[in-house]
Amino acid sequence: MSRRRGRERRAPAGLAPVYEGPEVLTALLDRAGSPHDAEEVAAIFKRAREAGEQRAAVIPGLFPEEPRFGSPDEARRLYENLFGLWARIAAGLGPHDDAPEVVPEPPAPPPLPERGSVAGETLPADVVEASWRNLAAAAPRELQRRRDRFMNVQPDVVAWLEAAPLPEAGAFAAMDLAFETWAMFDQAFGDRLDVVDYKDLREVEKEPTPLEGTQPALALYVAEQLENLADEDPAFGPEERAQVERIVAAIAAALGGAIRLPS
Repeated sequence: MSRRRGRERRAPAGLAPVYEGPEVLTALLDRAGSPHDAEEVAAIFKRAREAGEQRAAVIPGLFPEEPRFGSPDEARRLYENLFGLWARIAAGLGPHDDAPEVVPEPPAPPPLPERGSVAGETLPADVVEASWRNLAAAAPRELQRRRDRFMNVQPDVVAWLEAAPLPEAGAFAAMDLAFETWAMFDQAFGDRLDVVDYKDLREVEKEPTPLEGTQPALALYVAEQLENLADEDPAFGPEERAQVERIVAAIAAALGGAIRLPS
C-alpha cells in the first residue's frame, strides 16, 4: 500500500521539461486536485529556489492529497509542465513571459523491427531505442495491454520481482525497467524467448552478470533512466541505484538464458 501511494505522488521517471503555458498548466493542476494555479505555483517555485530547495521536494507539496490522474499520459503531461515551469523560473522567466502558444507534437517513434527478427542473444541498440520510444508513445490502453501480456507470459518474473528486496526510492523505476526489458526481448527474439522459471531467477540473482557485459545497449538505456531518477529524487542514492541495477541485470540474464538459438 505504501509503495502504491508513493508512486502516485512521485513524478514518472525520464521526463523532459515542456511548458505549454499557464492556461494548460492551471487546468492540469485542477484536474489533479491541486488548489494552486500556474501563477501561484510560479511564486512557490520562486520562493523555493531562493531558499535552495530541490524541485523533487517542492512539487509534492502542491497537492494536499494524492494527485488524481485520468491516465498515465495526463500525469506525464502535468509533471512535464511543472518541470518546464521550474526551468523557466530558474532562467528568470515567469509563467507568462515568452510562454509558447503552441507546443509542437513530439516526433513519431521509430518503427519497430519485425518481432523475432533479431538473431543471436544480444539486443541491438536500434531495438532498444525503438522499443522504449514506442512504449512511451503508446496509448494508455495499449500500454496496459502490453503490461498484462508481460504478467501472463512471464508470471515467474513478475512473482520474483514482487518478492525482490526493492528500495523504497526507485521501486517503481525497477518495475518499469523490468517490464521494458521484457518488451525489448520479446520484440527482438519473439517466439524464441521461452518462459523464465522462478528457480532460474533465484539462481542468477546471487551474482548477476553486469548488463554492460551482456546487453550493452540495454545497459546504456538503464543508466540514463537511473541518472534521471537520481536527479529528481534525492532519496535515490548510490545504494538504491545499485539495488535496481542488480534487479534489472538479473532479469536480463534470466531472459537471455531463456532464448532458444535458431534451429
